[in-house]
Amino acid sequence: MISNGLRVCLTASLCLGGLFAACLPEEDSGQCNASKPCSNRGEVCNELSNQCEVADLDVDGTADEAPASFSNVAVPFFRGEVCMATKIKPGETVPVKVSTCLHKCITPGGYSFKKQYRCTGSSCESLVLVYFPEASGKDCPADAFGKFDRSLCVYDERDVSAGPFNLNTGPVSGTASIEVPFLSNDDVTTLNGLTDEARVAKTWELAYAYPPDSDRVFQVTINAANPAAPADCAGAGCECREIGF
Repeated sequence: MISNGLRVCLTASLCLGGLFAACLPEEDSGQCNASKPCSNRGEVCNELSNQCEVADLDVDGTADEAPASFSNVAVPFFRGEVCMATKIKPGETVPVKVSTCLHKCITPGGYSFKKQYRCTGSSCESLVLVYFPEASGKDCPADAFGKFDRSLCVYDERDVSAGPFNLNTGPVSGTASIEVPFLSNDDVTTLNGLTDEARVAKTWELAYAYPPDSDRVFQVTINAANPAAPADCAGAGCECREIGF
């Protein structure tokens, strides 16, 4: 049995605890610190104000300046055309065609293609990378890695893919956001030196350091009622977009 004096003490403690909690300042959802990084894509933490801010990153080119001549430079897709099927059946691969605009002074050499995805329930996100790990250039202008006049484009066309999107329980039925992300020359150089497992994690990190660009993201539906995906994007059945111009 609780005595009157103890009951009063408990009641007072509860009241004081509630009062103390109510007086605590609410944390601003935009606040950040070393142990609480910014959660939104393309944001960084201002260490002075402890506020999340849009990262001041240059996305007008994959490098500040191109040297007049160079060799063995990793150059990612920056501008060009991307085509992709946006309706597939569960378990199917998504055909993707990437036509990269390269300055006419650049010889691309061989290309590399990487793809990865992750899913939460019926919703998936995927990255598709096309880049040239050993490009060379001769008599290049300073903007050869940037937004030079499109009449100077020489296109390198590659048929690649995304998916199929599968979980341990089987093929996913739902949606997938497939992105051909912006990356810099330095970014793909970093990725080139990593093992597969480390590269996958680093690719998400590097791609998501930049603000989102809706032109680079295709929304794909995965449904058994959809028509079968085409084998490639040479004909009908794919959505095509110009990117970066």
